[in-house]
Amino acid sequence: MLYIDGICEKSVELVNQPVFAGITTNPTILKRDRPGWGLMDAMKFLSKVPGERHFVQGSISSTNWIQKVKEFIKKSDFDPEFFTVKLPWDPEKASSFVPELDEIGVGVCATAVYTVEQYYAALSMEVEYVAVYFDRMKKAGIDPEERITEMLEIGDWHSNAPRIIAASIKDIDSANKLLSLGVHDLTLPIEIAKEYIKGSFPADDLDRFEGDFKL
Repeated sequence: MLYIDGICEKSVELVNQPVFAGITTNPTILKRDRPGWGLMDAMKFLSKVPGERHFVQGSISSTNWIQKVKEFIKKSDFDPEFFTVKLPWDPEKASSFVPELDEIGVGVCATAVYTVEQYYAALSMEVEYVAVYFDRMKKAGIDPEERITEMLEIGDWHSNAPRIIAASIKDIDSANKLLSLGVHDLTLPIEIAKEYIKGSFPADDLDRFEGDFKL
């Protein structure tokens, strides 16, 4: 599925197109697109934005936000799975948050996963998603194609393997490479997202078919 990495007005306009499944955010995106907003501001706003699910990010250094999320979900009239909560994936710290989020009913995404060990810990906790950062892997000296392939191969051996959602994508070629590797979902910056869904008809197929159309 395709998601949009952003929560600005243009992102919201774009996600109204059914080809996009939802919006992904993190604290840095909120700081950029909605200065002054926090987790709960994002959830309240996104609860009114069309989509199959939206991603917001929690903290693993504090727990006070979990009760607020629980209260918000309890008072809302949508399926809790409309939201997936991303946790920066330090397994030793983040795994303790998973059972309580499962109890609330929201999805859980292990985010910023760079190693096989991180991936397998997420798989063992039965989280729904693992977020890998393609361009950041390259900058960190990691071969992203090799690492992601390793994760996918491990996942093939387990029926409860999480979906891999790829982020930190800088161009369409990278997005297509990730799909060819077998990642399940992409989250694209708004400019790439707009380009990604443009039609390509080198043989003028669209004009020909539309011109010949009869009811």
